[in-house]
Amino acid sequence: MILDLSKYDDKHYHDTDYNCLHFAVDIYHDLTGDDMSIYVSGLLTGRSHRKIDIAKLRRFKRLILPNAPCLAIMHGEAMHAGIYHKNKIIHITESGVQSMAPHIAEIRHGYIKYYAI
Repeated sequence: MILDLSKYDDKHYHDTDYNCLHFAVDIYHDLTGDDMSIYVSGLLTGRSHRKIDIAKLRRFKRLILPNAPCLAIMHGEAMHAGIYHKNKIIHITESGVQSMAPHIAEIRHGYIKYYAI
């Protein structure tokens, strides 16, 4: 499937209202038709209010190698999320929507763990 990122040109990162995980939920839905927000609802808040629901986290299967599309969690100075699709990590930051090779995303955002839903 070809993903048209131009439809997200009007999206802007906001820590509480539309952060990287909100964006990842939207991208995943566009690619698969599945709503992953039910599994990450406790994380769809600002950084200071995020909490992890262990029962929901168990819905995700850790992948050794990415399998598109899948959730990409970047572990750096701050946790960051995106979607792995067609050898790229698609994510949003304060600078806007970005699509970059995983090795570049690791340099900017820390090591990456991939998860299937």
